[in-house]
Amino acid sequence: MESSTDTSLFEGRFFFNMGGFTHDHRKKVLVFGLIACFGMASLIAMGPDWAEAWGEGDLESVDALSIRDNAFGAEDANADSTQGFVFLVHHSTLNDSSEVWQQEVIDALAVFAGLPDVSIEYSWESEGDGRSEVTAQRDDGFWAQNRVVMDLTRKDAKALYGEHEESIEIDDSFDSWRTEGMAIEYTFDDRIKEDLVKAEIVSGPLSLIILAIVFGTLLAALLPVGVGILTVLSAMGVTIWLSNVTDVTQYAVNIITLIGIGVSIDYSLFMVNRFREEIARHPDDIRTATAMSVATAGKAVFFSGITVAIGLMGMLFFANTSLPSLGIGGTLAVTIAMIYSLVVLPAALAMLGPKINSGWKLPYSFKIETKDDGEGVWARIANTVMDRPWAVLIPTLIILLGAGLPFFQAEFSLANRDALPPDDESRLGLDRIDEIWPKSTSNAALVVIDFDGEDPLNESNLRAMHQWMVTHIEDERITEAFGYALPQMGMNESSVVQYWTTPDEYLTPEQIATRDYLRDQFVSNNVTYVVFAIDGPSTSVESHEFVADLREERNDFIDTLISGDDASLNVAGFAAYSLDTLWAIQDNLPIALAFILVATIVLIFIQVRSVIIPIKAIVMNILSISASFGMLVFVFQWGYGSELLNFTPQPIEATNPVIMFCIVFGLSMDYEV
Repeated sequence: MESSTDTSLFEGRFFFNMGGFTHDHRKKVLVFGLIACFGMASLIAMGPDWAEAWGEGDLESVDALSIRDNAFGAEDANADSTQGFVFLVHHSTLNDSSEVWQQEVIDALAVFAGLPDVSIEYSWESEGDGRSEVTAQRDDGFWAQNRVVMDLTRKDAKALYGEHEESIEIDDSFDSWRTEGMAIEYTFDDRIKEDLVKAEIVSGPLSLIILAIVFGTLLAALLPVGVGILTVLSAMGVTIWLSNVTDVTQYAVNIITLIGIGVSIDYSLFMVNRFREEIARHPDDIRTATAMSVATAGKAVFFSGITVAIGLMGMLFFANTSLPSLGIGGTLAVTIAMIYSLVVLPAALAMLGPKINSGWKLPYSFKIETKDDGEGVWARIANTVMDRPWAVLIPTLIILLGAGLPFFQAEFSLANRDALPPDDESRLGLDRIDEIWPKSTSNAALVVIDFDGEDPLNESNLRAMHQWMVTHIEDERITEAFGYALPQMGMNESSVVQYWTTPDEYLTPEQIATRDYLRDQFVSNNVTYVVFAIDGPSTSVESHEFVADLREERNDFIDTLISGDDASLNVAGFAAYSLDTLWAIQDNLPIALAFILVATIVLIFIQVRSVIIPIKAIVMNILSISASFGMLVFVFQWGYGSELLNFTPQPIEATNPVIMFCIVFGLSMDYEV
């Protein structure tokens, strides 16, 4: 920030003239700013249409599901896309054949049972082999899953669950958990909202208190808070409008409140503090004080805002992830905060003039009067550092480099239920299901094979498919496999061929029905799929490696099949989706980094006309960010402080370092500017 107090150095410059114009038309500028805010904020009334996904059409795991759904028909595709949740029930003495049990469960789910497009699969209605998949008798009692199925879109199902989930109540003699599906997803969203509200409840009053202490008067402290409110309302309105015309997730709102309030207060603090200094120098010339404030602090705010926006815009490059929505929300918030601080706030200051220092003064606050004698606390700190630069630089570098070392051992994945607190109901319920019914674990690789016009059931393809499945079943990472080339575990190659080629007249009606069911289930329009149950979490390194191995060997395997020229093998499932997202981040990272670094260097060069200073600023910021990355691993992956903060140590969510870099780099460069 240019800090010279000589007015003649700034006269005629753009920002000085802008400040003078704002003073001369202060009422009009202020009214125009408030009208603009009202107009943008009024867009909130449209209501958001948040996307539940983020343009994942280029991901193989999504394409694989699309191929399967198209091949198996609209009815199956719709069934596969139905949403729902599981109501898990346990009792130490009763089982689900008891009338008491059944009535309690029916009463608990009565609200959902009465809703349109909702059906309930009660555990006692299951028969045959299917019963063991939803019930279990153990030493501690009887366990049963009751599945609530919603024939709705993901968004509508989540909203329906959130509206009625508290209606699920059961007698205290039972243990119960609402889990899986919509229960997990709704819990994630709800906890984010709750944490955001808690943060705002704490940060709002705390910010006002700190500002009152810094400025000394309540009036001066309220101005930055007011700019923050205008910024958040305006940015939210524009974001909600964008959600109705393009894909934007609700996470955009989260970053608006977090970033918008922070930078609004930051920029407003610069402006208000500088205006008070200029008023002290020009008590009878408010126009000059306003113009000088905009020419100095305003110019710094302008370049700072662009710098932070550049960092946040880096997230726009990460297609097929949730990051572009965060980039949209953050960029809007910072840009609007910068404009309000640069235009609307100076108009308000020009109207107040010396009154900015009047009103109720907070006891024990900083003194309003400014000093130019270099005797202040910050001046002494700066002088001490400049007198002993190496004594400060070397220990600081050692600390930053040491703090960043853990990042070299970082493991990356996507957030799953383990990101929820260990005592969360939906997470506990899913943990119980995985423990009691290990075969039902959601960690599976779904391999979709399109034979492109050839028959998957001809003998050559049967033999090749069987050999391929058996080979992977022997992999220690796989616990089980399901597919038409292995109707039953343990069947050899010849038995499989005989199973599918034996004429109907040599089979019993039951055998014919079973074979027809398998054909309908696994083969349609020359497309089939195989399910490999993977041992361990879907976000583990082993799961990712298995998916990568399947994809690496697929061309050789397809060559062994009798298939068309456009035959394909694609892998779906959460492990595959997680890996696809990681690869999407890796693919887009270079161009995002290049944009941020080059744009920042050019921007700072334009401001300071130096090549060394931009490079120095980037190096310093990368050092500080690397320390933040290291602490991210130290806490959230290695688990230091996990008991205090109530979380489970796990691999780092892949988008977190990107978010941190884009936000922290921009804010760090903000202070460099």
